[in-house]
Amino acid sequence: MDYTISYMRYLFLLAHPDDETVAAGGTIRRLVDNGDEVIVVLATKGEAGKGADKRMKEFKQACKILGIEKTGVMGYKDGRIDNKAVWGKLELDLIDQIEKYKPEVVVTFDHSGWYFHLDHVGVSIASLRAVQRSEHKVEAMLFMMFHPPGIKIKYPYVYPRKLAITHVVDIKKVLNKKVKALKAHGSQTMSFKPHLEKGRMNKEYFQLVLATKKGKIWFNKHKIFKKI
Repeated sequence: MDYTISYMRYLFLLAHPDDETVAAGGTIRRLVDNGDEVIVVLATKGEAGKGADKRMKEFKQACKILGIEKTGVMGYKDGRIDNKAVWGKLELDLIDQIEKYKPEVVVTFDHSGWYFHLDHVGVSIASLRAVQRSEHKVEAMLFMMFHPPGIKIKYPYVYPRKLAITHVVDIKKVLNKKVKALKAHGSQTMSFKPHLEKGRMNKEYFQLVLATKKGKIWFNKHKIFKKI
């Protein structure tokens, strides 16, 4: 069978405006530049931050910078994603998103939610369940492994000495785009911004958690996601 990598559709299932830029902004820009389609669906509008209108305006601007043309918001309340939603409506709504967009690849948070952010954790768990239960066959699923400088010191219980990273993306060529997109999310305070601006965060990390035979072959020889 021909498993040649050509055009692929990536569906990012996330919790808040800025999640797309923080952990995968460079990767998204590289995928778009490669001719792939990237769709970002948020569970919430991030209204617990500086208000939904402002957060969504920032999100749209960041998406424009990163080349994301299709987005969606499911309307859950920021900070209110609980077990009842995760194992019920959220899971079903995410199945609907997968059936709607029919992606080859789904990308979301790892189960730690980066730092035990419960909205992130909930979306991660529900996304994994949705991929497993969807009628549409997703070829691969990736977890974003957010890893800024100092994270192991701040959250040693989340980030052990060796992370479950399987793939890395070099974002040096598009680092300026990620910096610009992050600045678009101006209402959010992010301690790692200076590290990013000084070029210290020129890689993004992922874990391949599920894959079909085709998906495994793709990610064994992917020109953007390099296996480690």
